[in-house]
Amino acid sequence: MDTITHALAGALIGKAFFAEDPPAAGISWRQPPRSGDRAAIVCSALGAIFPDIDVVAVLFTNDNLAFIARHRGVTHSLLMLPVWAAGLTLLAGFLARRARWPAPAFAALFSVFGAALASHIFLDLLTPWGTMAWSPYDHSRLAWDSLFIIDLTVTLIVLLPQLSAWVHGRAERSIWLAPAVWILLSAAAFALAPWVRSLDVPLSTEAAAGACVVFAVFLLVPLRHRGRSRFGRVIWCRLGVALLAGYLSFAAGMHYVALGRVRQFAREGNFDYQRLAALPLPPSPARWAGLIATGEGVYRVQFNLLGGENLRIDFFRNAAANRYLSGARDLPGVQTFLWFARFPVFGYLEREGRPVVQISDVRFVGPRRPGISATLPTPVANFSYEVVFTPDGRVVSSGPLQVN
Repeated sequence: MDTITHALAGALIGKAFFAEDPPAAGISWRQPPRSGDRAAIVCSALGAIFPDIDVVAVLFTNDNLAFIARHRGVTHSLLMLPVWAAGLTLLAGFLARRARWPAPAFAALFSVFGAALASHIFLDLLTPWGTMAWSPYDHSRLAWDSLFIIDLTVTLIVLLPQLSAWVHGRAERSIWLAPAVWILLSAAAFALAPWVRSLDVPLSTEAAAGACVVFAVFLLVPLRHRGRSRFGRVIWCRLGVALLAGYLSFAAGMHYVALGRVRQFAREGNFDYQRLAALPLPPSPARWAGLIATGEGVYRVQFNLLGGENLRIDFFRNAAANRYLSGARDLPGVQTFLWFARFPVFGYLEREGRPVVQISDVRFVGPRRPGISATLPTPVANFSYEVVFTPDGRVVSSGPLQVN
């Protein structure tokens, strides 16, 4: 899940369970805090993005596989969660004392960080990337394949309740602020839809209109109560948590149905498959890519559970075995890449008289990256690995393929 959504989810949790409703007159963030609520909310938001600090660490290494090897590793570990929560609690308490902010007691602040870190790990587990949740004891990657890595519905679910609580927190401003924010969000939805479609993500104008209706429910409908919502911030944010739980449950159910569809396709094709998966596609839980790995290659089946899209089937065939493919498999870098790649396809070609082995992870091959042929998918930067040999079998170069 993207870092912005993690931060919004953390703030939502902090406001829902670790802070009280602000006074009717409101409190400016420019004023010194009067209780530990502000510290709890800030810590919850920052704690929810802390696990992605491993991306920063990757920038300071020369290992060209560091991103796929280390991202979502020890900082995303359930086993290490208490350690990170305790360390962050001590650091936050120190900084709060220096800033003269009132902060919750150690146990309460530990709970804030624990919940925030757990929310990050849980949301990442739902995506196809893979999360080393039991690191450092076990470095296998868990992936529940229910959500795409960027899910705008999740982002809106964790954003809108907080936005509505802020807009309707003070009656005198909500009368004009709610319509203004609604217009801004609606304009953004219609402006972004064509750009998203240019990425071959079918976000229709009707979907943008539907988003405007949802914005109106959160922003305009509460104006019926004479400018002030009958809900306080806590209720709004707990409603957001409930909506998020409902959406995640719905996505998990759709994944179960999609996985059944992929298994049915494999049975009908009489495939002797080694593994299969149903991976989510944007922008909704109705769109899926089924991947079926066989000894000959990987089938990719794209479909929409609600209809409206043609079934698309691609087959990426492994290159015939030769000594260069065998030699590539023995390289440490290739072994690391294969540990990450759930659906690898081996390709072989010759470039300027030199044998070249390319390995691509079909998880990251989609409509915008169609197969060049039935034997080799289009290489995707960072998700394809290339080994160049001399004709006598010596390695000239190897590493993640950089695509211009």
